[in-house]
Amino acid sequence: MQSPRMPALYGLVKDNSSRQGKDLWGKNQFNSTFPLALCLKMRDDGVAPVAVVLHADGIVAADPNPRWSMEEVIGDKKDNPYYHFEKTFAAYESLSRNEVEKIDLVVSVGDKDWRPLEVKLTVVPDSGTARKPMSEWGPELVLRPVSSAYAMMGLASSLSEAGNATLKREVMNVIRPTYNAIQDWDNIVEISSNRDRLRGTLSLVLDKTLQIQQPFLVQPIWKTEGQVPVLAAQCFDVFVWSDAAIMRLPVDLSHKAKPNEVTRHLREVARHVRALYDVLNSGDFDYLGTYARMSLGNQTDKAFAMAGNLTRKHMAHPRLTTPHYKRGVLNQLILNKGGNELKPERRFDAAVVAYLSSNRRP
Repeated sequence: MQSPRMPALYGLVKDNSSRQGKDLWGKNQFNSTFPLALCLKMRDDGVAPVAVVLHADGIVAADPNPRWSMEEVIGDKKDNPYYHFEKTFAAYESLSRNEVEKIDLVVSVGDKDWRPLEVKLTVVPDSGTARKPMSEWGPELVLRPVSSAYAMMGLASSLSEAGNATLKREVMNVIRPTYNAIQDWDNIVEISSNRDRLRGTLSLVLDKTLQIQQPFLVQPIWKTEGQVPVLAAQCFDVFVWSDAAIMRLPVDLSHKAKPNEVTRHLREVARHVRALYDVLNSGDFDYLGTYARMSLGNQTDKAFAMAGNLTRKHMAHPRLTTPHYKRGVLNQLILNKGGNELKPERRFDAAVVAYLSSNRRP
């Protein structure tokens, strides 16, 4: 165990995390370590995250009732889970013909990797919704290509489990005609001309897999008092998106693609159709060729992004407007003057430091 006087984050100790000491506080590290501390606090308090999932009507929306406990997302305390930051999920390595990039967080139980998680710490509101009524506030969400790839591999892995053999065959039968109709996956005209077919195929596949969707993207939110970086009184919460929900988003967002145009969203649909069939049919796929290099006229730095006015529709829930935890929970999450380790070069760090430095404690 670490020294009780060492700056620390709630629940993260030498025995359960690949980051300790100064590795908790760097500007690119705190955005992952703080969210895990918040999740651990929620788990220990018995607070379930808000689940954003794909529903039977094809709509991605926050579940009004708890879908998963926090134990189901980050592991049960009694199982002594270990948290690896920036790691490749070992169970998926055989699914790719080449090396896949690391994901934000891998939860291991015993000597086996148990769950891969993408982590997106976001602020409510984003700049586009800050001037609207609070009921219309939402956070921006940016997806990396590797995030999309991991969501696809998660679904493919679930379909490949022994109990899902019939469902796997059904999914392959849905994808096969569309997959075979595409001769050149890097051809903009060909992908564009098959837009409706690609979208319809992925939509039907996802509709068939509603019962096997799994927690995938952990989105902690922190709320401010509008456009100023001052923490709101009710400040922190966690939303968790399923793999199927993340894969469904580009289907809905790609309907506005123009003739002979492949938007980022349509490209993501094509990537999923291609990669999912490859994995189910041959056992692996070309990660680099599909999610890293299949540009179709777009930059490959990100898969796609959603502004707050769009995420709001999917995340609509009372806890988006009134997060579960008050800002005072920072005093339980950041321990032993850990705020002094932060270098407020980013908005979140600056807001945290400002609050901890003030005399306010509610």
